[in-house]
Parts: sequence; structure tokens; C-alpha cells
Amino acid sequence: MRKISLYLISLIICQISNAQDLSIFQTSSLAAFQKFDNEYYLGYGLSYGNLKNMYGQNSNFGTTYIALGVERLFAIGLWGRVDASLMTGYSNFNSSDPNAFATPLGLDPSIANFNLKLGYGFSLIPATLLITPYALVGRNTNLTANTLNNNQSINNGIAYSDANVTQDYFLTSGLGGRLEYLINNTIELYYDQNALYNSDRSNPNSSYNPVSNYQMTSTIGAKFNLWKQLQLGVTSFYTYTQLANSSSTRANQPFQFYPQHQIGGYMSLGLSY
Repeated sequence: MRKISLYLISLIICQISNAQDLSIFQTSSLAAFQKFDNEYYLGYGLSYGNLKNMYGQNSNFGTTYIALGVERLFAIGLWGRVDASLMTGYSNFNSSDPNAFATPLGLDPSIANFNLKLGYGFSLIPATLLITPYALVGRNTNLTANTLNNNQSINNGIAYSDANVTQDYFLTSGLGGRLEYLINNTIELYYDQNALYNSDRSNPNSSYNPVSNYQMTSTIGAKFNLWKQLQLGVTSFYTYTQLANSSSTRANQPFQFYPQHQIGGYMSLGLSY
């Protein structure tokens, strides 16, 4: 009995020791990435996109926006990032639709966005290469002139807006992966790829389909540790959007424009912690 007890105690001590060794190894392999990934940031960006409808009409648009967020990589490998953005400017141009310029809110629904990424980082090459698969959830605005028109009702030939704009948003969910490469203690490069589903919550009237859609976004970027805790970020992205439902199934749907392709980027200043 005593021998069995001593054996069990020795086994527990070995397991604790191995766990501590693993924790030390993991902490040391992620410490270099934490210098870049533990940050608060504020950014300013722009984007350029293309929209079209079922009649083949096209419209191009440009936006400017501000972005802010926080990112954290824990020593155990858990990684999280919160991103929020707000559109500050919008323009339509090169449009084959004569009414595109009259739309009060434009045709890009992303006026205000909020997204959360949560994943776990695996160090492929200690202090050099890190891969992080993650899940994403978010609440993203779907507040366009088209959305407001969708929610109008006609009474005696007069259009009335019945829109409850607090419901004009997408619930977003998806999966993605992030690859980070450390050049040195000053420069980090990264690539982010995700696939998302945006569920339209605007509840349009019977003349229109919801505009739920699938989306794929590819992002490349770099972070530069400039001085002490000050960090500069440069990011560019490409997004492809595909409607989940055919827009030809409702009478008024073919006239409406929807995002197809979008490119953009932003610069940010962050504080590491």
C-alpha cells in the first residue's frame, strides 16, 4: 500500500512538473508575439467597392472610416480581438444608375460595425511563426437607402417609412485563421482569412427578400514597434460578397444594388501593454 501511495505521489509530481515545463515553453514561445498582439489601437481608413443589380447596372462607391479596437494574446495561447468601425464619408461615382447619386445613405451598408474574434494560437516556429484559428461573431449595420425603401408601405399612393432602423443590421458569424510572422523585435507581418455569413435582421416588407449574404475577406498587414509602447499598423483587405438568396424572386428586388467586391485599408496607431 505504501509503495502504491509513493508511486501515485511521484506520478502526480511528474505530471505537475511536465505541465509547468509546458507552460514555461509556451510562454517563452509566445512572448515575442505578445509584444505585438497586446495592444489598443485607433485607425483611419478608406475603401473602394463595386455594386450591381440584376439588370447588370453597376455603381462604384468610396468610403472613409475610423476604426478602433483592442487585441490580446494570453500566455496560454488564447487570443482575442475586438474591432469597431464607423463610416465618416461616402460617395457614389461612375454609376450607370441615375438614381444612385440621390440615395441619402449610399449603397454600402457598413456604416457601423462591431466584431469579436476568439481563437487559440499555435507556435509553429517559436518566436517566429504563429497560426491562430478563430471564430467570429458580430453586429454590423445594414442601414442603406435601399433598406429604408424596403420598409416603406404605400397608402393612397403615398409612401410611408415604417422602418425601425434599430433592426437594420446583420448578425455575423464565421470562421477564420491568422498567420503571424516575426521578422525581428520591431516588425511583424500577418495574413488573416475568414469566411462569414451575414444574417439580415431588417425584416423587409413582402416586396423584397432579406439580403443575407456570404462574405470572404482576405487581410494582409504589418505592425511596427516604433518606440517603447507606441505601435504603427498598416492593413489592406479584399472582400467578396455573394447574396444568399436570388434577388429576382421579388418584384422590386432586381432594381436594387448590392456589394460585390471591395478593397481598402487603414493605418493605425496603437499602445502595447
